[in-house]
Parts: sequence; structure tokens; C-alpha cells
Amino acid sequence: MPTSCKKGTIQYDFDGVVKNSLTDAPVSGVDVTISQKIIQNGTTADGYSLGGSANTDAAGSFAISFEREMVTEFLLEFEKDNYFPLEIIESSANVSTENINSYTEILEPQSWVTFKIKNSFPNDDDHFKLVTQTFREGCADCAENKTTDFFGALDTTFTYATTAGEYVKFTYINVTITDSDYDSVYTTPFEENVYSITY
Repeated sequence: MPTSCKKGTIQYDFDGVVKNSLTDAPVSGVDVTISQKIIQNGTTADGYSLGGSANTDAAGSFAISFEREMVTEFLLEFEKDNYFPLEIIESSANVSTENINSYTEILEPQSWVTFKIKNSFPNDDDHFKLVTQTFREGCADCAENKTTDFFGALDTTFTYATTAGEYVKFTYINVTITDSDYDSVYTTPFEENVYSITY
């Protein structure tokens, strides 16, 4: 790997800016962590070791420097409450010790959709379906875009995290009386959106 002499040590220098995906405005207070997979005795470590960390300032900027190790890859993590976390894996071949490694990254703000569903006059053979569509998937507290079945007495509340600034769509079906409705909710950034269904 290319090297350079900086005050007697060789180091990695990272900087960058983090922006809001909806507004393109800088995001302050983002926890930025850079970890690395170190090569020891010719073997790559199983996990990552911390290289350095920082918080973005009012301009959404960060800078991190740490001493060079022999590594195979880096893990860059960006986290802030009410935003979906971002992880980037970077090969050591793409990281320079001669120049600053700069990143401009986008964080997606979160929104939450809460369903309140109640069967007012339940029977044991009642059947209700909720079909979620266009929700964010694959994250903690996120929905799966699928059909969920409910039977009999029902009085429940549950919340899904999803990407803000979009419309999520869903269909709910009262199978017992063959009735269905289709609707959508705009996911207001950083807010909980409550949708009640009573049947």
C-alpha cells in the first residue's frame, strides 16, 4: 500500500459531510465510526477493531484520523436517532494514506405508522387481513410487505418504522363479510402517523 510520512507516523485521514435525504440539509450530531479488519500474523481478524470516531458539526462535517494498521477492509457507520443507520464497507485498496479519504453520505429520516385495529363485535370465526405495501423492509421495527391474518377477537396496536417523506399503501379485508378497503398514509418526517381500523 502507498505510504507517506506524517509527523513520524503513517495514518489514515477521513472526512466528509452527512446530509438529509429529503432536504439535502446537513445533519449535525451524527455518530460516525470507522472500524477496520486488521491482519495479524498473516491472518485477518474475524471482527472489526475501532479506528476512530467523531460527531458531525453544524455543517454536517466530520474528520477522523488514526494510525495505519495492516488491514483488509474498513467499516464506516453513520448513526443518529430518528434516522436509519448507514453502513459502508470499504476495501483497503480504495483507502489512501497519501490523501484525505472523503465521503458525502445521505441519511434517511424515519417516520412511524401505527395501526390500531379493533373488532367491535367479535366472533370466534371472524377473519381479518391486513396487506402492507410499499413499507420499508429489512430493518429493526420495519414491516414486511405481506398479508397478515387475524382471527376472532381483535384489539391490537402495532407500529412500523419506515422511510419518511413517502406514501405507504395498505389494504385491509374483512374476510367474514367479504369487504375490503385500500388506503395510504403520508409518512411525515420524525412523526408517528396513527391509522385506526374498527370493524
